[in-house]
Amino acid sequence: MRPGPRLVPALWLLCAAALPVALWPPFVWVVMAALAALVAATAAEALLLRRLVVDVEAPARLVLALGEPDRVSLALRSRARRVAQLTLRQAWPPLLEEGEAVRHGRCRAGEVLRVELPVRAVDRGQAAVAPLAVAATFWGLAERRLALPAVREVVGVPDVRAVGRLHRKLNRFFLRGLGSRNSARQGKGRDFDRLRDYVRGDDYRDVAWKASARRRKLIVREWRLDRAQDVLVCLDRGHRMAARVGAVSKLDHAVNAAMLLSYICSRMEDRVGMLSFASDVEPGPAPARGSTQLRRLNAFATTVRGEYLHTDYAGLAADLRRRLGHRTLVVVLTALPELEHAALVQAARLLAPRHLPLVVVLSDPDVAAAAAMEPATSAEACRTLAARDLLAGREKTVRELRRMGCLVVETRPGDAGTESINAYLDVKARQLL
Repeated sequence: MRPGPRLVPALWLLCAAALPVALWPPFVWVVMAALAALVAATAAEALLLRRLVVDVEAPARLVLALGEPDRVSLALRSRARRVAQLTLRQAWPPLLEEGEAVRHGRCRAGEVLRVELPVRAVDRGQAAVAPLAVAATFWGLAERRLALPAVREVVGVPDVRAVGRLHRKLNRFFLRGLGSRNSARQGKGRDFDRLRDYVRGDDYRDVAWKASARRRKLIVREWRLDRAQDVLVCLDRGHRMAARVGAVSKLDHAVNAAMLLSYICSRMEDRVGMLSFASDVEPGPAPARGSTQLRRLNAFATTVRGEYLHTDYAGLAADLRRRLGHRTLVVVLTALPELEHAALVQAARLLAPRHLPLVVVLSDPDVAAAAAMEPATSAEACRTLAARDLLAGREKTVRELRRMGCLVVETRPGDAGTESINAYLDVKARQLL
C-alpha cells in the first residue's frame, strides 16, 4: 500500500482565487501568476512528500491487564531535512475501551517524536491491530498518508498487576510473620503425627487398639492439620455473568478475583485448581501448587469466555462429586439466578456433606439501585417492586445455603477478589476445611 500525496488544500485555494477573476477581469494576470506559483509550490511539496520516509518504533505485541489503564509509547523518526507535521491515527480493536486515538506532532530531521496513547483492556483474548495511519505535510499545501506497522497484536489477560500489588502488600504486612513456609499444626487433619498415652477427654475414635494391646494401656493417635489442602475455583460462564458492570463484565471481575485467590492459596501452600461451567463443565488445571501452576491457571482463565447458556448448578455438583476424592474448598463465583433458586440449593446439598462450598455472589448494582429508588410514576413503581422481589428471593436463597452449612459472600463485582480472600483466610483461621 503506497498512498500518494493529497492536493485538496491547493484545490480549495484555486476555487477561491477564481472568484475575484470573475468579478474584475484586469486581475486575471495577477491571479494566474499567483496560481502558477501556488501550483508549483504544491507540486514541489508533493514531490518532497513522495521521498519522505517515516520510521516508527512500537511494541509488536501488547499485553494488557484487564481493567487496568496503560499507555503505549510510539517513537517516530523522519528522514526528511525539513520539519514534518504529522497526524497520527490509531484504530484499536473492540478488545480495548478506546476505539480510536488521534495525536498531532512536529518531527524535525534527526529528532525523535515520542507519542503516548492511553489504552485500557475491557475484554480478554487477543486481536489484530490495524496499521498506524500517518498523515504527513510540510507546508500544508499537500498531504501524504502512510500506513506504518506499529502494534500488530493486543492480548487481554486477567489482572496480574493486582496480584503483584497484593504480593507486595502481603510481604510488607501479613505474611512476613509467617515465615517462608507454614509450620505444621496439630488438630483434626488427615496427616498422622504421633502416638501418645490416653488422657481423659480423648475421642475413642482416635484409640489405636493394636498399639494399646501391645502396651497393655490405652494409646491414641494424634493428627496434625494438613499443610497443603485443596481449593477448587469454579467460574460461572453462563448468560448472567456476561452482563457488564461499567466497562468490564461480571465474568471478567470473577476471573480477576479467581487469580487473586489462587495466588493467596499458593502462598499459603494449598493446592489450587480451576474450572468453568455453564450448561456443561469445562475442566481446567487440577489442584496443584507452585509458580508453574499459577501460570497454568492464568492461561486457562484467559480462555474462559462468557456464553449465553443456562447455568447448570446440579450438573456442576454431580461432576465435582465424581472428580474430587477428598474434602475440598469449592469456591463458586457466580451471579444468583432470578427465579430458579432451587437448582443452586440442590447443588449445595449434594456438595455440603463431603466438601465445603463457598459461594461468592456477584451482586447487580442496577437492581439494588432500582430497589432503593422512590418511584414517581407507575412504570417506576413496577420496576421498583420487581427489583425488590428479586432481592427478596436472593436473600431467601442465601439463608437456605447458609442453613445447610455453605459459606456465602455477597459482594460487588469490583470487590470480589478482596472478599474471596477474606473468606478463604477465615476458613483457614477457623480450621473449617
